[in-house]
Parts: sequence; structure tokens; C-alpha cells
Amino acid sequence: MKNLYFKKRLLIATLATAMFSLSLQASSNKEIKMEAKAAIMKLGKTLKSEVVKNMKANGPVSTAYFCYKNAKKLTKKVNATYKKGISVKRISLRNRDKNNYPSSKDEIAMLKKLSAQAKAGKKLPKLIVEKISDNHYKVYKPIFVGKKCIVCHGDAKHRSKEAYKIIKEKYPNDKAIGYKVGDFRGAFVANIIK
Repeated sequence: MKNLYFKKRLLIATLATAMFSLSLQASSNKEIKMEAKAAIMKLGKTLKSEVVKNMKANGPVSTAYFCYKNAKKLTKKVNATYKKGISVKRISLRNRDKNNYPSSKDEIAMLKKLSAQAKAGKKLPKLIVEKISDNHYKVYKPIFVGKKCIVCHGDAKHRSKEAYKIIKEKYPNDKAIGYKVGDFRGAFVANIIK
């Protein structure tokens, strides 16, 4: 009888510990998602606002050149504003800039998974958290092609021929074309190291 009592107590303590651990993990995931979302939104908003502003002021040809000269600098500048342990980048399997190709097998696998889901007509999650190690997380946010993206990323019928001359000159291995509005394009990935 006494032995059964201790077994029950041990089981209750084990369950309580597991529930507490799950609660901490859920809280940690929520915190990581919030940090990543804020960092991703900051980079996305910065890049988009600069491209839109340049497109309105100078047109697609100038904007193609602007992106070539400034996208990396803007990304680096925004990353310098994040707290230590957070960085964000854009990745795509159909990249224009070689620096936007995934830098690890897990990033390639994630993009392939998201691409397959998008092709199957499945709705993609807004954010995906992957635990890389005890203190390292990667948070992915899918990127979709918008109306304004088609000028440089659409098919031959919809993209600017003049702008694409500059793009092809600056990015001879460009694979970031042939998209339609709403297509899955790639992802922002936030690296968070605690």
C-alpha cells in the first residue's frame, strides 16, 4: 500500500514537471515568435518602403539598379539595429542575388517544404519556429509575390524589359522571374540565439 502511494506521488510529480516544462517551452516559443516577427517586419517594411518609394519617384529601371546597389546595405543596416543574438535575411531557391540562396540544409529543406505546400494549394503558416539547438531558433515567414513585384519578377509579358536588362546584367544567373501575383517566392528567416 505504501509502495503504491509513493508510485502515485512520483507519477504526479513527473506529470507536473512535464506540464511545467511544456508551459515554459510554449512561453519561450511565444517570446521567440514575437521577437522574430518584430525583426522580420522591420526588415520587410524597410525594404518594401524603399523599393516602392524609388519606383514611384524614378520608375522600374532606376529601381532595378537601386535594389542591386542597396538591398544588401539596407539589410545590413537594419540588422545592426536588432539586439544581440537576432539577425534576419531573405532566402529563396529561385534567388536573384547569390547571397539570398539558403545557407544551410535546414533552410533548403524548409523552402522545399513550403514550396510543395504552396503548389498543393495549402495555406502556409504565417510563422514557423524551428529549434536548432537549446539556445538557437530559426523563425521563417513565407514571402509571396505582390502586384508591384511583377515589374521585376514576373513573366516576360509582365515585367519591365528595360529594368530586366539591368537585372540580367547585374545578376547573370537570375532565377527570380516568371512569377504571378500570389506565388510563393521564398522566406524571411530570423536567427535567434539566446
